[in-house]
Amino acid sequence: MTPDFQRRVSGFSSVELLLALAIGAALIGAAAIAYGSIARSQPRVGSSVIVGLDSNKVGNFYNLGQSTVQASVAPSYGALAQAEDMRERFLADTLSATAVYCLSRTDINSYRPYSIIYNPATDLVLDTNVNFRQHLINKGLTSSGAFTNKRNYDATSTNATIFVLGYSSISTALTVSAIYEIDILRATSPATGYYASVRRYVATATSSAALTQYYDVYYPPPPTPPGSLKADTENFAPIWVSFERLNRKDKPETVDIDRFKAAREKPFYFIWWPDPSARTLGMQFASNNAYAPTDPRKVYNHMCGRTSFMFTVPMFPSL
Repeated sequence: MTPDFQRRVSGFSSVELLLALAIGAALIGAAAIAYGSIARSQPRVGSSVIVGLDSNKVGNFYNLGQSTVQASVAPSYGALAQAEDMRERFLADTLSATAVYCLSRTDINSYRPYSIIYNPATDLVLDTNVNFRQHLINKGLTSSGAFTNKRNYDATSTNATIFVLGYSSISTALTVSAIYEIDILRATSPATGYYASVRRYVATATSSAALTQYYDVYYPPPPTPPGSLKADTENFAPIWVSFERLNRKDKPETVDIDRFKAAREKPFYFIWWPDPSARTLGMQFASNNAYAPTDPRKVYNHMCGRTSFMFTVPMFPSL
């Protein structure tokens, strides 16, 4: 065997090995630093926080005897998955409904029935949500202060209840398929943040309403550099807007009501839910809201870009 061949098969020298190890360590270190920077810059998927709320609200929402809840911090893609599941459930509920009524409120709601007494021969025609609200009051089912008397929208309330009615085998009763509730509250801790909760309740003929599904998320105060919108002060409202049949314009009322008589066939709602994948509840960008007072877009245009959870839901007010 020649000396040249022995040199070719003898392998790496110690100097070469040390140099290779040094280069490998440098590359691994650089990769680790780059990965850490990328990971820190990505939205946090699993971060959560203990949110302080009024104990009455926690008890009403979740039947818990405490004043705090653990919620995902926005943007949260875990909460987003829960919200997507609720979206599918909500669409299925409203698709098979006989009527849908959106009511705003200023406080918690405790009225979540399985059925509602109703005599079509003598009771109000339930062709608007305000008539539905008034029927509940007339029958002593809720107080006059339980829900606000808003027919087309509520520009200030960030709390709403949606009654989804189903088919009933009893001629003097309305069956409630499900009740959805949306609440957006100022948290007591961490300070200045918002807590959003969307919930679904179902009652049966033999049991009171149970919480079947929900998602919640905490929105920290957004950054407000010079010249930016202070999104933290923007109300997530209206949660809903109702459009009545166009032919109802034959009986003129106030401008604020008549401008929403625009549905050519079935009346419908626009409904917005808070988006767990958004960093804030506020406006993502400035919008043109220079519409005339007679234009319904004057009311809801500022909701554009706030959330991907926007629904068009038939009202079905044929009862």
